[in-house]
Amino acid sequence: MALSSKLGDNEMVVLDELALPAMKTKGFVEVLKAFGADNALVVIPERDETVERSARNVPSAKVLRADGLNVYDILRYRHLILTKGAVPKIETALLSQGL
Repeated sequence: MALSSKLGDNEMVVLDELALPAMKTKGFVEVLKAFGADNALVVIPERDETVERSARNVPSAKVLRADGLNVYDILRYRHLILTKGAVPKIETALLSQGL
């Protein structure tokens, strides 16, 4: 329901990929600004040290791997940014929980 709410409120974006050229907070912040996401949860399919470390100094954002996605974080952040690769992993997790 939390995912449906984000989608219905136009607060969810699905990107083909999130590739930062360098491990810099500034690059991550620019991505958030491009989508008007001042408070965002970013979900990636697997470990990406460049993205994860670039985001760690941004207090209004959090990066999670798809296997760590939870309702608390979805509701805590206003915007939800998913990568295309994370979507099937989220679907698999929901199906395994019978949702």
